[in-house]
Amino acid sequence: MLAILFINWSTGMVTTGYALWLGAAPVALAILGALPMVGQMAAPLALFFRGSRKRLSVALSVLGRGLFGLALLLPLLPEPWRIPGLLLIAALSQLIVAPVSVLWTSWMADLVAEEERGRYFGLRNGVLGLVGTLGNLAAGGLIDLLGKPWGFLLVLGIAVAAGVGATFILRRQFEPPSVSIPPRPAEFLQPLSDRRFRGYLGFVVLFLGAVSVGGPFVFPLFLEHARMSFTQVGLWTVIAASCGLVLSPLWGRLADRIGHWQVLLFSSSVAALVLPPLWLAGGPGQLQTIWASAVCDALAWGGIGTALTNVALQSAPVGRRNLYLAWYWMAFAVGGILGSLLGGLLGSLHAQLKLFPSPYHLPILASMLLRMGAVYYLWWRIQRDKRRAAGGVR
Repeated sequence: MLAILFINWSTGMVTTGYALWLGAAPVALAILGALPMVGQMAAPLALFFRGSRKRLSVALSVLGRGLFGLALLLPLLPEPWRIPGLLLIAALSQLIVAPVSVLWTSWMADLVAEEERGRYFGLRNGVLGLVGTLGNLAAGGLIDLLGKPWGFLLVLGIAVAAGVGATFILRRQFEPPSVSIPPRPAEFLQPLSDRRFRGYLGFVVLFLGAVSVGGPFVFPLFLEHARMSFTQVGLWTVIAASCGLVLSPLWGRLADRIGHWQVLLFSSSVAALVLPPLWLAGGPGQLQTIWASAVCDALAWGGIGTALTNVALQSAPVGRRNLYLAWYWMAFAVGGILGSLLGGLLGSLHAQLKLFPSPYHLPILASMLLRMGAVYYLWWRIQRDKRRAAGGVR
């Protein structure tokens, strides 16, 4: 719960608002929004670490989260250095923490029986979503109350303290014994020979790339185009998380019955076909569709958040779990990099084209179209795998 406060505040609406106050352009916002994905390029380093997953997770988390505290000093810098400084601090923080994604997920997979992972991760994601979102609401209220930049500085300072403090609790978690042997080059490439997993990696790149095109611009759209206050944006996230507390465990239970592939298809379809139109339909004084999107956001990401990781876990032989997870997080990163580049380019075109009411409409529209393409690709892969399993057309 403490860790999710740091994650939400250091990568979500608080840091986005802080970047806007510091003078971030659409390109900078796109880069900032994509950094959590880009940082995952460092996730495979976990394969080459030796020793306790718990010890490594704690050490990397303390260093990466503590480093983000330097962002509090940015208002003291000359104005041209502030946004580059924020991007550098955020990038280094994400790169340092990235291997924890592999280490922690592998560690938890050893603790939770496979037949219960859907329910476990669904409930966990729902609870953390609610806690993180209540934190967002409190953060929005503090920022509106204290003003800028003091509200931002206080919330981000609390975020760093919470993130570092969380590691002291993590140290008390039991860790099953494990042996870590760095893979040889041929072993490192072995997951790519798994046809089904290779297709899954393709979907991860396509879908998360599509999300990265428009995702970083959603909160700026709410704040600058729809003229929502930080308190209203915090309330939006509370609605989404409250619904997620109910929907995420339901998605998890459904996944244990019908499979994570099917849940991923259904939930990603909602993220592609429903969410972007609801965002784009909102405007100043017309927030009805934006409020409705909070419920649909929980419906979509309650399933996606659980299914994405569990498909990777199910695809991996037990002895190569870390290796498969590393490839999953690399695909996650590649999609984020490509999507953020395209999103930043599209956002910067607004100054010349003036086709839409804000710089954020075009990237979100493009994101919707690309999400639809990724969902179609996933449906096609699932159908083809079914035909192969049944001994049909190859």
